[in-house]
Amino acid sequence: MKKLFRTAINVIAVMLMAVCALGLTACEDTRTIEITLRLYNNADSTFYSDSESTLTVELCRYLAPKTVDAVIEHIRNGYYDNAVFYQDKSESSVLFVGDLKFEGGELKQNLINGKLPSEIYGEFESNGTIGSNLSNQKGSVAIWRSYYEQDSGLATSSNARNSGRATLTMPTASKSAYDGYICVVGKYDADDETNKSVVSAISAIFSTTSYFSEYIIYYTGEYDAAKPDENYGLTFHAVKADDFDDETEVFEAEGKQLVCFNKKTVWIPNAVDGECTAMIKSVKVK
Repeated sequence: MKKLFRTAINVIAVMLMAVCALGLTACEDTRTIEITLRLYNNADSTFYSDSESTLTVELCRYLAPKTVDAVIEHIRNGYYDNAVFYQDKSESSVLFVGDLKFEGGELKQNLINGKLPSEIYGEFESNGTIGSNLSNQKGSVAIWRSYYEQDSGLATSSNARNSGRATLTMPTASKSAYDGYICVVGKYDADDETNKSVVSAISAIFSTTSYFSEYIIYYTGEYDAAKPDENYGLTFHAVKADDFDDETEVFEAEGKQLVCFNKKTVWIPNAVDGECTAMIKSVKVK
């Protein structure tokens, strides 16, 4: 009986150690990043200090390892430096950042050595993977994805499962319709005073038309499926909405072509002293 009791105790001890080990692995596989912004306080007509405009985010590698590894690689390569926060007019309650930069007074496409970031395998539930189990809500950070056009609408078939690249999304309200189709890579504490202040300041820019400008982003040329990292052979354009020529022959996706290259309207924070009023200065992996 004593031997049996000792055996049971040993088994329980091993199980507890295993649980602790898993917990430690999860903790060690959570990477913290600090995003320092160039953020303008329109009420006081001055830029916030770095300490007032730093967003702290936890990346959950144990939930989406391939995606988080790609994001960290982009961070270390400086991809997100000088990227502007913006809103897509057709996507309410979502902040975007990563794929656009404001340089020399012009809105430009963010590239790595002249090419788009490589596509990232979609670690989300509808792609048949465990992936991230976090929901798209205020406080979450996710990788945006693209879709193919089909006769019945936007395709979510396996043909569009690797379309995520490097654009980050931050919902300012619950977007449960995205759950299972977009990979949530991390989260920030929405109740932390600095985080809350930063997100509120960015959101405030898009609530007042005098604080942002409306741009039309579009592509021209012929879609070439053999050039996935070169806009599929298309040429990027960005002009203020008032300057867009309606007669321009723009690209429009057909069949198995990515819809992200279609014409869209975005809201870009205005510049002050030549600098965008909501952009990333730098990102540090802690």
